[in-house]
Amino acid sequence: MPDVRHDSSITEFQQKRGGDSAAFFVPFLTPDMTLLDVGCGPGTITAALAGIVGMAIGVDIESNAIATALRLATGAGLANLAFVEADMTALPFEDETFDAVFFHAVLYHQSEATLTRALAEARRVLKPGGLLGTRDADVGGNILHPELDGVRLALDLWQRWYEHDDPKALRFGRRQSSILRARGFTPVWAGASYVNHSADAASRAEAVADARRSLLGLAPQLLRKARATDDEIQAALAGWDAWGRDPDAVYFRCRCECVARKD
Repeated sequence: MPDVRHDSSITEFQQKRGGDSAAFFVPFLTPDMTLLDVGCGPGTITAALAGIVGMAIGVDIESNAIATALRLATGAGLANLAFVEADMTALPFEDETFDAVFFHAVLYHQSEATLTRALAEARRVLKPGGLLGTRDADVGGNILHPELDGVRLALDLWQRWYEHDDPKALRFGRRQSSILRARGFTPVWAGASYVNHSADAASRAEAVADARRSLLGLAPQLLRKARATDDEIQAALAGWDAWGRDPDAVYFRCRCECVARKD
């Protein structure tokens, strides 16, 4: 089984996300719903959704992520927010428990077999007519300027770390509707949005700092598995530094979105 795709730098980056990541799903939610956030990470999105639905539960297989989420829940003081350490392919809930299930930046990392099992579990715990919301990456939609070799290399190194076996996985986002339909869901809405890492000088500096922290954190694993060389890692770091010095640099990261129903 592949290593769990969690890392302290990834968790730290996830903590900066919140309600914007689930904005597309909000119009479909109501205050009487019970919602499950699968692969919740540090829980920031789950907490945002708890302000909209009756009950929000986040699950993640990574104990460090759940520990962070539990600290968030304690600090937030929300009675309708809970977190459970669990495998998305074997959810610890009864059939037809939830009105809505949400996946953010989770499914495109998975093998075909894991993806099928995870969506089967989501369908099992959904009530009849329940809603599934998915938001995931599509590298073909990213917008980058200037297109520096070092930054492109950095993006490639992150994909090597995820060890995608299927080349189509990198364009998972645009295929979400067909993937969900093939697994027993009926898509009812599709769209896309961008994460803006270049709104101003401060956000560009933050993007460079995040990129450097992530690359340095993942470097030992990439080197140990012979998926990158030290020269490549140094070139990627230099690329981000150069990108950050350009006052007109932009990086818009594409996220495709889909809402489907369990019929």
